[in-house]
Amino acid sequence: MPDETLTLRILPNETWVPVQVKTTARDALLKSGIVLHDYCGGEGRCGKCRIQFLEGAPEPTATEREFLTPEELSDGYRLACQARLKQDTVIFVPDEHRRPLTSVYMHDVKDGLLQPEPEVRKVHMRLSPATLEHQLADFDLLREALKTPTLQPEHEFLKKLPHVLRSSGYDATVILFGEDCLDIEAGDTTHPAGLGAWGASIDLGTTTIAGALYHLDTGCLVARTGRLNPQTVHGADVVSRILYASLKSSNLEEIRQMVVDCINDILSELCKLAGIEQESILHVTLAGNTTMEHLFLGIPTDGLPVAPYVPVFKDGLLIPAADAGLKAHPCARIYVFPAIGGFVGGDTVADLLVAGLEAADKPSLMIDVGTNGEIVLGDRGKLMATSAAAGPAFEGRNIQYGMRAERGAIDRVVIEKGLTIHTIGEAPAAGICGSGLISAISALLKAGMIDGSGRFITDSVEEMAGRFSRTEDGFQFMLAGKNEGASRDIYIHQNDIRQFQLAKGAIAAATLILMKEFGIAAEQLDKIYIAGAFGNFIAPTDAIRVGLVPVNEEKRITFIGNAALAGAGEVLLRADMRRRAETLARRVEFLELAGRPDFQDAFVRAMLFG
Repeated sequence: MPDETLTLRILPNETWVPVQVKTTARDALLKSGIVLHDYCGGEGRCGKCRIQFLEGAPEPTATEREFLTPEELSDGYRLACQARLKQDTVIFVPDEHRRPLTSVYMHDVKDGLLQPEPEVRKVHMRLSPATLEHQLADFDLLREALKTPTLQPEHEFLKKLPHVLRSSGYDATVILFGEDCLDIEAGDTTHPAGLGAWGASIDLGTTTIAGALYHLDTGCLVARTGRLNPQTVHGADVVSRILYASLKSSNLEEIRQMVVDCINDILSELCKLAGIEQESILHVTLAGNTTMEHLFLGIPTDGLPVAPYVPVFKDGLLIPAADAGLKAHPCARIYVFPAIGGFVGGDTVADLLVAGLEAADKPSLMIDVGTNGEIVLGDRGKLMATSAAAGPAFEGRNIQYGMRAERGAIDRVVIEKGLTIHTIGEAPAAGICGSGLISAISALLKAGMIDGSGRFITDSVEEMAGRFSRTEDGFQFMLAGKNEGASRDIYIHQNDIRQFQLAKGAIAAATLILMKEFGIAAEQLDKIYIAGAFGNFIAPTDAIRVGLVPVNEEKRITFIGNAALAGAGEVLLRADMRRRAETLARRVEFLELAGRPDFQDAFVRAMLFG
């Protein structure tokens, strides 16, 4: 019966939940606030959502038989996305399989590089009331005092204006956005602590969402924080989320609300760190790829994954923040960055504000490394961009012991007279993140333990031979053992190397095609800018050795960090930056790789090492 319910008991934290019959264990756990470390959005493609049924285990599906051994199935292990509950059930979900919805590890963003001239500003005025001899309307008093005859009022502003002027004795502060009057406050609210003009920049990433809080009058970066994008429960990549959102209108609203709630949490934390009220935020700038921006605004994305890959909008949007569901000042504005092409969005435009490729007098390249890699080539005013679906390996996904760049993630590996690892936060090793994967492969290549095709050479270094072991799917190499202080034995598997080759091959091939179309060779490149928070943790030598970049000299590589967040901050701080962003988005020529016969050949070559 469709309305029949059962009782789900979740261990070890003893949670009892009523669940509708035939609900998947994954959905039941999600409703209980438990998010698993799965990467495919519940589509049964990653095999990461393993849980153990202690009672009420359903019959295994064909997908589960593919991912789980007969012994695991016999012990009650199932994939949460596949297992449908049919009776009262007890499930054990160990802590290491749960994904905490906590802050993510972030690198610094740029601060203090611009003299602030923000579009939002507060202006304190002491006005003289109208007289019989000088009969000016209340709003005309403001126009005269500000010497701005083109000043325009909001409707709510006019309703509030007469009361504030008279109750304050004509001593008030006006909040302006360009030449629009947003609000008026009694007295001088421009300088005391906790007041003044505040703004927040948001980098809306596929995997993580980062935010930074600025004091707009001084240009000071006051606080920053980040979260995992909660939409990842519906897939690691944008295509999975597009498919989910297109199934029914309620799905689009659900996935929109997830990211809005997350951004509101980020704004709340930023304000707490700064000691201000959330209503003090007057301006928000948001940069994300084309899909993320559409989903944030609740705009259908059905046309993006199919030829000719057409978005609903490409121009930047300036709208009331409240219309987007954000909790800020009631009159706050949000600027959503313009896009370049179907999968090259506002985050790339924000990157370009930081990299300055349009001013390059020699060929320069910018690569934003992530689930979807964006590449832009610039030379003497000419700009061309493309994108490559790199997949989630750079985020630690589809990797046997992969994890995000969180505390305990291996982020650096050295093999010289032994093996040395470094973890984020100096914590016991819990897994390996994307930069750690690059570092490990680079170290193995340098030591001669991986050949050009990506295969392990298990007997190349005698003292390392004991770290190799064979599995049903091939060899694996131990990076850290429980007896070495790690929280568990952590391996890099032969399949992990192949996943990395697919990811770096896509970006490297896209880069080669872009240079070919542009008519330049790799040796002509003057600079390569690597953007993305992920890029902060890659050593230049590793990027060169694994073939992520098409040059052999470290001095040509510059890491610009989370440039999308920094670029969004620049638009907050300077009014002219919004116009520059719009101009850049229109100037960049987009190169579509889909259907190009030379891409596949370049991709096959780019997968190789050396």
